[in-house]
Amino acid sequence: MRAGPPKILLASNEIVGIGHLRIMLRIAACIQQELDDASMLLLTASTVAHAFALPEGLEVIRIPGVARSKYGVADYRPARLPLAFEDVRLLREQIIYGTARTYRPDLFLVDFRPGGVAGELLPTLNWLKSRGETTLVLLLRDILDGPKIVRTRWQADRAKEALEFYDEIWVYGCQNLHDSIRTHEFPPEIARKIRFCGYLDIERPAATSEDIRRSLGITDELLVLATVGSGRVGFPVLDTYIQALAQFPNELNLFSVIVGGPSLPIEQQDVIRRQCEAVSAQRPHRRVHFVNFLPRLLDYMAAADVVVSQGGYSTVTEILRLGKRAVVVPYEDAHDEQLIRASLLESLGLVQMIRPNQLSPRGLADAIRAALQSALPTHEGLLRLGFSFDGLQHIKDHVIRLLKHGANRNP
Repeated sequence: MRAGPPKILLASNEIVGIGHLRIMLRIAACIQQELDDASMLLLTASTVAHAFALPEGLEVIRIPGVARSKYGVADYRPARLPLAFEDVRLLREQIIYGTARTYRPDLFLVDFRPGGVAGELLPTLNWLKSRGETTLVLLLRDILDGPKIVRTRWQADRAKEALEFYDEIWVYGCQNLHDSIRTHEFPPEIARKIRFCGYLDIERPAATSEDIRRSLGITDELLVLATVGSGRVGFPVLDTYIQALAQFPNELNLFSVIVGGPSLPIEQQDVIRRQCEAVSAQRPHRRVHFVNFLPRLLDYMAAADVVVSQGGYSTVTEILRLGKRAVVVPYEDAHDEQLIRASLLESLGLVQMIRPNQLSPRGLADAIRAALQSALPTHEGLLRLGFSFDGLQHIKDHVIRLLKHGANRNP
């Protein structure tokens, strides 16, 4: 490796939601704690990256956003630019390639999509690999999606071509709980690159539960947090939750914090806000506080008595690590990832699950009551079930190892 502070390039390949961004920021912060002289660049299309605290030594480079089209998981459209998709894809490809050529990183960490969107990363991966001075690492969550869906998406994204370039693949999950090698039938030459790191630990809440409850004016009420990630597909869960408030017995005092998410459409925000105001005015024992975005969502989750959420990786990991009772409504709609995750946790007795096609105010209220009566998940209990939350530490150790030994070295 060349002399001087290490340079690390990170690519966050989100299409929807903020979970991938949050994971990459946590990984960057973990690296910075150990390598305080590291220089890091994060490539992302997220519009809310700067709403989060960025670790020292990290700069964010925005690339144009893309979204899935109405035609399926393997078809894309520009998120905001009024251009043809291929023009936006080429623009993204050139920004990524130009950044890599100029920055010349020691380590390139790619999140989730091996080839990026529609193969946009292939020129960059090929150039970096041919130079032999950059270690290429793919980061994958434990549950990618259903095998058929993954095959379809990876074919459109030219992912199999991209996998050949990577020196290592790090999975933030536990193989004993979900074995992605077996599920997706990775061939031996790919499987040998994979290292299971455990689930990513969470940062410590910055505020105490007492401080959060005091700031909300809560005395003896139970606190329910309803959160749906970015909000893009979360309206049915929030709408049903507000209707479910009328299903609880009058003697049950609830205070609800409802987080819409930065991508909840404006018209849906207005509907939820008006519903919250009406409930608070008509039912003093059902006060509701609506907010569009909470950078410190973790603090409110830590204070909650029960969480109502969808089934994204980051949210579910935080629920487990904080030991929270939860009702999970997995997002499906041509995707199985959240359903697989929520079903696993339900089978282990860790959450209540409601599938979207079974979601109703009465059913959600019953599930919340059942969650409130269930035992709290404990760290010791999770360990007995086979969970490990050492993912960030293992990723940090792997980063240091690779920076020490350089690219194309066997660990």
